[in-house]
Amino acid sequence: MRPPKKDFERVPVGIEVRGIIEEVQYDTRSFKAYKEGDEDTTGPAVRFKFKLDGCSFPHYSRWMKFNVGEKANLYKKYLVELVENAVPNMDMDLDELNSMRVITTWADNGDFQNLETIAAEDAKITADIQEGQQELPF
Repeated sequence: MRPPKKDFERVPVGIEVRGIIEEVQYDTRSFKAYKEGDEDTTGPAVRFKFKLDGCSFPHYSRWMKFNVGEKANLYKKYLVELVENAVPNMDMDLDELNSMRVITTWADNGDFQNLETIAAEDAKITADIQEGQQELPF
């Protein structure tokens, strides 16, 4: 038996590609590994699934540590760009981003493509934000 083929299509690189955040996905198996000092650690992770205009297949962000601290990629790359008045360590339901229209740019990274930038196509969402630690959805 042969392994199933994965369907993949490349996104145009270096130009704006519009679409929607189809789904915010969570990894309950603590997928994301990262370095903290000399120890390898694992923790909950999150990624975005996109339905991009002109593309037949879904596209995904990379898995990120489920952290909204000021240095975390989830906060500085996504939430600051998509949520009005975003603050570090805010308590917000990320599922509020589902179905949001976005403008993305992508870059090649070997056999893969990575999301370079993201912005709200229209206004940023106004979420019910409260400062404090976010409760994990799983």
